[in-house]
Amino acid sequence: MTDESTAAPAVPAARLITIFQLMAVVLLWNSAYKGARVLNTLYALELNATPLHIGMLLSTYGVFPLLLAVYAGRIADRYGARIPMLSGLVVCTLGVMLPWFAPSLSWLFVAAAVTGFGFILGQVALQSLVGSMGEGEDRTKNFNFYALGIAVADFVGPVFAGFSIDHAGHVITYLFLGLLSLSAAVTLAVMAKRVPRHRRPEPRPAEHRMSDLFGDADMRRVLIASAVVMTGIDLFQLYLPLYGHQIGLSASAIGMIMGSAAAAAFVSRALLPLMVGRCGEEKTLLYALFLTAAMFVLVPFFTSAIVLGAICFTLGLGMGLGQPLTVMLCYNYSPAGRSGESLGLRIAINNSMHVIVPTLFGGVGAAFGIGPVFWINAGVIAAGNWYARKRSA
Repeated sequence: MTDESTAAPAVPAARLITIFQLMAVVLLWNSAYKGARVLNTLYALELNATPLHIGMLLSTYGVFPLLLAVYAGRIADRYGARIPMLSGLVVCTLGVMLPWFAPSLSWLFVAAAVTGFGFILGQVALQSLVGSMGEGEDRTKNFNFYALGIAVADFVGPVFAGFSIDHAGHVITYLFLGLLSLSAAVTLAVMAKRVPRHRRPEPRPAEHRMSDLFGDADMRRVLIASAVVMTGIDLFQLYLPLYGHQIGLSASAIGMIMGSAAAAAFVSRALLPLMVGRCGEEKTLLYALFLTAAMFVLVPFFTSAIVLGAICFTLGLGMGLGQPLTVMLCYNYSPAGRSGESLGLRIAINNSMHVIVPTLFGGVGAAFGIGPVFWINAGVIAAGNWYARKRSA
C-alpha cells in the first residue's frame, strides 16, 4: 500500500495537464492505432488472407485487453496515469512498426498482439485521468472533448492510411504510422510532469470483488450497451474494408468511406451535450444504436462509393455516440475509488467482443458472403439495445 509520506509531491493545479494538451496526445496516438488496424486488414488481403484470417487478425488485438484491462484499471486507481500511459504508448509504437521490420502475415498477428497490449495499458489510465479532471458538468465536457479527439483520429487514421497505401505502398505506411505514434509518446514525455503521479485519494471498500460491479443493475446495463457498441464498431472496421475490396474500390476510397463515419461521429459528439441535456444519456444512447442498426441493414445493397459514404456518415452519427456515452455512464455509476477498475471491466468486456466477434463473423463471411454479416450485425445491435432498454424500465 502506498504511504502518503512516500508519495510524490502534488503538481500545482496551475501546472497540471489540460484536457486540450491531453487531446493532442490522443489525436496522434489514436490516428496511428486506427490507421494501423485498417492497414493490417488491407495488407493481409494483399497477402491472400481469407475473411476468416482477417477476423482472427482483428481478434488478436483484443487478447491482451481482455486479459489485462481490469488489472490495468487497478494500476491506474492505485498509482495514477503517468507511467501506464507512457509505457502503453511506447509498446503501442513498437507494435505499429513491427510489420515494417518483418512484412509477413504471421508478423501481422504478432504486431496486433503487441499493439493491443500497449493500447490497453495506456487507454484505461487515459480514460480514468480524463474522468478525474473535473466534476459534474466539467467532467461531461472533458469526456466530450476526449470523444471529439477520438472522432478526429478515427477520420485521420484510416484516410491517411488509405492514401499512403495508394501512393507509397503498404509496408512503408507502417513506418509512417509508427512515427505518428512515436510523436505522441514524445509529446506525452515532454508533458509527463504535468500528469499527477498519484490520483486524489477516494474512499474505497476494504474488500471488493469484480462481481460487485456486475451486481449493480445500472452498471450491468451500461456494460451490455457497451458490448453492443463494440460489436458494431468491430464489424464495421472489419467488413467495410472487406466489402470495399470485394466491389473493387481503391484503398483511398475505402479510407474516405470509413473517414465519413468518423466525420459524422465528430458532428454527433459535438452535439452530445445538447442531446444529453434534452433526452438524457441513456435515451440518447438508445436512439443512437437503433439508428446504427438501421444503417447496417442498407450497406450490402449499394456499390457506389458516394452512396456508401452517405450511409456510413449516417451510421457514424449513431455509432459515434456509443463510446463516449458508455464511458460517461460507466464512470458515473462506478463505486467510490473504483473508477479505473470499472472502466477496465468495461474494456475487458468490450475486448471479449474484439476476440469473439471478428473470428465468429469471419467464419460466417467465409461461408455465406459479406452481405449477411451486415444484417446479422444489425440484428445483434438492435436486440442488445432492446434488452438494455427493457432492463432500464
